[in-house]
Amino acid sequence: MNKLDRRNMVFFGLGTIGRDAFYALEANALIYYLSNVLQLPIGVFVATSLVFTVLRIFDALNDPLMGLVVDNTRSRHGKFKPPMLLGALAGAVCYMVLFTDFGLRDYWFVVVFAIAYLLWDIFYGLNDIAYWSMLPSLTVEQKVREKMGAFARICANIGMFAIMIGWEPITSGMGNTPRAWFIVAAAVTVLMLLFQLFTIFGVK
Repeated sequence: MNKLDRRNMVFFGLGTIGRDAFYALEANALIYYLSNVLQLPIGVFVATSLVFTVLRIFDALNDPLMGLVVDNTRSRHGKFKPPMLLGALAGAVCYMVLFTDFGLRDYWFVVVFAIAYLLWDIFYGLNDIAYWSMLPSLTVEQKVREKMGAFARICANIGMFAIMIGWEPITSGMGNTPRAWFIVAAAVTVLMLLFQLFTIFGVK
């Protein structure tokens, strides 16, 4: 592995620490936030839960479409970094809407949540496809590519497990209020964007 390969391995891998922390908070704690923190009425909570079910089905269509977007991207920065950056920035905005308490506790909440979650799912998917599609283009040597992929997965696990272990004691220690959750979500979002910069600016 030469100097450029080592550089790419480190900067590519670091990019996913924040990404997987970002995803893990949504995947492991969003339902808890809706039910135990916002304390949605049962009918509104059931309707919101249906949004998750419907959009999980949508994921089966979303990933191939995002793959087409990445494959057809043409820019002086390549085909991977522009959709990766767009996905991170737009996904961050949608994510913060999911963890913002607008004071809605009726079916308007379901409408706002469904739109924000759909857009977050689309843009996170765009970022995710662009990120992992970049890996094969970094080297033609299979063993080097395997090392890069292994390091990236280690970094991903660090981000994921940090949130899985930390979200409950951190939010509880801050009072388990909607404001506390917004602050935690904002911190995770900032970390996601900062770690993405390692990949966007560091990988050659």
